Amino acid sequence: MKKKLLITGIEGTIGRILREALSGYEIYGVDIKDSRFPKYFKVDISDYPMVEEVFREVMPDYVVHLAADPRVHAPWESVLKNNIIGTRNIYECAKKFGVKKIVFASSNHVTGCYENPELYSKENPRKITVYDPIRPDGDYAVSKVFGEALAREYFELYGISSICLRIGAVLRDNDPPRDKRLMKIWLSHNDLIQLVEKSLSSDVKFGIYYGISNNRGSFLDISNARRELGYKPQDDAFQMA
Repeated sequence: MKKKLLITGIEGTIGRILREALSGYEIYGVDIKDSRFPKYFKVDISDYPMVEEVFREVMPDYVVHLAADPRVHAPWESVLKNNIIGTRNIYECAKKFGVKKIVFASSNHVTGCYENPELYSKENPRKITVYDPIRPDGDYAVSKVFGEALAREYFELYGISSICLRIGAVLRDNDPPRDKRLMKIWLSHNDLIQLVEKSLSSDVKFGIYYGISNNRGSFLDISNARRELGYKPQDDAFQMA
């Protein structure tokens, strides 16, 4: 019997990729947009009763939480509603209904203020790791820091496992642009699928990892994802280009 997987933000770029690929799960979807996906709920995740109703009906084993305002410069009101209140609602329902694990879509922007043009040009730059102090580059980034902290809280207090993925650049056409920064943080569709599958199946109870492909000259460190999750990225933006 397939385990039930609830994907929030299922109508976004990443949600569409995952819902087609994760065939080993019985997939349910949540989004604020209209959808033709069969097992779908149109929900504003900032509305707790609506979220609670979905969890009560589905009783998911796992959640991949993607839903958010994805704009790096989104206005604070939208960030607060969709990214902060919405994420807290997802975790609170996960606690109430016994979810085993959440894969939380964090962002490379939580350490965005380490970046500079020199990093984009160097062949072997100093890598930013998950052990470096956070340096968020805006309200959107702060909301992802909040999500990581919330994931840790619900793991420590309530035993809900979470894998936080600081995702790089996932592009709808899967074609890395000729942009120095994006080519170094690109995450291919195949590597995205592998990383999420590894996150769901891993015995790791809590972890934070950067999510990028095997791009040469990258300034984001994925060594702990290789070591702890068994992640083996296959693609390189520079080879694709």
